[in-house]
Amino acid sequence: MRLLLTAILRFLLRHALQFALFIVILLAGRSLLAEWRSYSAGSEAVAALRQASGSASSHGTSLAEAATLSVNALRLASQASIATRLTEVQAQLTALRARQQPSLFTIPLPDTHTLALHAQDEAARRVEIEVLAQEARYLVALQAAISGEDARQTLARLHAEHVSAYAALQHNLARRRQLEAQHPLAARLPGSDAYAQLSRLEAEGQRLREVNLQAYQAWLAQRARSSNTTNITRPAPFAVDSAALTGALAPVQKAIAAGEEQLARNWIARWRAPVLDVAPTAALLVLSAILLPVAIKACFYFVLAPLASRLKPLSIAHALNVTATALPLPPDGQSRISAVSQALQLKPGQRMLIHPEYLQSSPVGTRKRTQWLLDWRYPFTSLAAGMEALTRLESDAPASVTISASDDPLLEVAVVHLPAGSALVFQPRGLVGLVCDSGQPLAISSHWRLGSLHAWLTLQLRFIVFRGPVTLIVRGCRGVRLERAGQGRSISQSATLGFTTDVLYSTLRSETFLPYLRGQQALLNDRFDGGNGVYLYEETPRHGKQPGKVGSWFEGFTDAILKVFGI
Repeated sequence: MRLLLTAILRFLLRHALQFALFIVILLAGRSLLAEWRSYSAGSEAVAALRQASGSASSHGTSLAEAATLSVNALRLASQASIATRLTEVQAQLTALRARQQPSLFTIPLPDTHTLALHAQDEAARRVEIEVLAQEARYLVALQAAISGEDARQTLARLHAEHVSAYAALQHNLARRRQLEAQHPLAARLPGSDAYAQLSRLEAEGQRLREVNLQAYQAWLAQRARSSNTTNITRPAPFAVDSAALTGALAPVQKAIAAGEEQLARNWIARWRAPVLDVAPTAALLVLSAILLPVAIKACFYFVLAPLASRLKPLSIAHALNVTATALPLPPDGQSRISAVSQALQLKPGQRMLIHPEYLQSSPVGTRKRTQWLLDWRYPFTSLAAGMEALTRLESDAPASVTISASDDPLLEVAVVHLPAGSALVFQPRGLVGLVCDSGQPLAISSHWRLGSLHAWLTLQLRFIVFRGPVTLIVRGCRGVRLERAGQGRSISQSATLGFTTDVLYSTLRSETFLPYLRGQQALLNDRFDGGNGVYLYEETPRHGKQPGKVGSWFEGFTDAILKVFGI
């Protein structure tokens, strides 16, 4: 019963979490879609308004040039011609003001296309009104300047026009207050008759204000001229006020600013500009990450690797100035020297150092204790090779010890006997134990070859040499082989375990480029030459399975550079 309840609770909890996760994903998707739609609509609206503003500015410039030419041509015309032109201008102003749409930039329009059309029409209308208004004021001033009427009569007439316009404006204001007082709610409710009537009164009031302002300015100008009736002069040549023309587009600019402010609050808009700013650089980095390794590998393979293959081989025996004794090869030309387990005879006066996990069986009478390091002269080498916390075996009588790789079924164990006078360059990573004389120190030496380019190419600047007499216990994946170098042998660097000091060691470029480019082969292989020299390798290496990380100087240096740059 308890198990049933537990299963039911787990089932319900798992599906409840799935349900909550789906809700979060759907809400996040809906929010993202809404942000994107808002950003798209806002961007299109701002672009439409900017286009309308630019078109209106160009249209205003052309209208200003045309108006300047036509008005300045009337400076020497008759008063009748000026009056005719003034009548035309005022009629055009009346028609344009009747087309006013006060809510164009304040209410949302159905779509971007409609907004663009209305914005262009409204911006052009405002520019045309401003140009015509300036032309009308100038024509009024010009007409007053060349009028043959008495200055005082003209001043009185203009004052009367101003008073009449002001009275009409006051009457309009009184009617609006009366309407608002009678219908306080309906006057503010769109769609009602009171609202429509109030809108007409407001439009008429705007027109009356402009008429009153024109009449007042004309009266002021006439009064200024009337102060000295003997020095009445014509006004300067007509020129459109650019600042006033720009101010006519203030509602459009205000709408653009409002749209940009709304876009600034959209997180897509906030991230879009920085992303687009760094996108070319990111694309270049991606392209470099794709092409740079190929170019470097091609340079290594076709240029540097052939040069490395022609370098002088490295001879440890020549560098040490010794003549090494040849190692015995397996009988009947067999090169495989490993097995799943090996039996060793531990003689009196000998000691065995072995990894505890490789010690399968031993006589009860053997003395065992822990030796923390393989050789205290090389602590870091011992630790790096894993030769620490070893089991030390000694016996007063001959003892048979069985060695086996019990921790990995793919590993096999090989026994390599180094007689007196022999020396073997060996990589301690393949060492699991050894047998040597108890009274003699372990003959291990290290040799740096900083002047050898082969050492730099393989990043093997330091060589560890084991001298006989000693027996090495070596491990290898799927087996260990011991072969004679002869006239030249080539194997993978990751498989090499060691070679005798009389071997001529060098590097050789891999045969095909495509496997190296795809990371299936290392750039360089180990080459061994020498008639009596032998080399030791494992059949299926695990170490360095992925070429290019540590296998060679070229690839190691390349990987280091690429890692520094995040590639």
